[in-house]
Amino acid sequence: MTFSSHINEHSNSPIVALHSPASSSGQWRQLTADLEGRFDVFAFDLPGYGRLPLTADSSQSGAACTAAPVIREIEKIGRAVHLLGHSYGGGIAIKVALMRPDLVKSLTLYEPAAFHFLKNGNGLDKRLFQQIASLSAQVSRAAANDNIPAGMRDFVDFWNGAGFWDALSMVARDRFSSMIFSVMADFVHGLSETWELVDLVRLAMPTLVMTGLESPELSQHVAIAIAKALPNARIALLPELGHMAPIFQPEWVNDRIFEHVASAERPIKTCRWPGRVAA
Repeated sequence: MTFSSHINEHSNSPIVALHSPASSSGQWRQLTADLEGRFDVFAFDLPGYGRLPLTADSSQSGAACTAAPVIREIEKIGRAVHLLGHSYGGGIAIKVALMRPDLVKSLTLYEPAAFHFLKNGNGLDKRLFQQIASLSAQVSRAAANDNIPAGMRDFVDFWNGAGFWDALSMVARDRFSSMIFSVMADFVHGLSETWELVDLVRLAMPTLVMTGLESPELSQHVAIAIAKALPNARIALLPELGHMAPIFQPEWVNDRIFEHVASAERPIKTCRWPGRVAA
């Protein structure tokens, strides 16, 4: 989905939402419905996903390959946006903010997939980095051996828990399998990124970082480290939610997204949750 030019210059700043890997812009349909009349939500398919994917910028390296086309879309709006990202989309959101902080009014991250900085960290960091590097290798090895379903089973079960793949329908398994090369590209771009936690001090925009307490240790650890490094960030630790909560439990996540972007808008009194009576 591309941005349109219908946004009123006096309305709330729009939300730009970046989806997780092996997903598409469709994961934000409920958020769009929840915020109708309060915030425009613009979601589009990242390179390799959905029906109308953006084109990766081959002149860039690391996460900038995907961040650059996202920046071009935001520039079409002509104003700063509330930038939201889940998993790999969260990693891209951070990269967009580092490249063009002037385009980001606020930042909302659900377990951003930004793992590269772990390789230069302490013993725990390096152990967790090895987990994600091993997962990337498993996916690539399965594709090379023409056993794509096995690779996507490893990928999907890592984020959702053992047995998730086996419970899927054949249609769902085929859909996930069709995205393996896009997932591999995400790994390549994400793990070759170069920014360090100290670089995040440049991002002064209000930021909310969310993590589910049922998520893998890796994603919780990274979310907390990023939240600590950002100078104007809050962190929300969400009980009983996992890595894919923005898709499977949007009713718990979307409330927090709304609260954060509403608090970043001025004046705040113009932002009320649709259908709810103020206390």
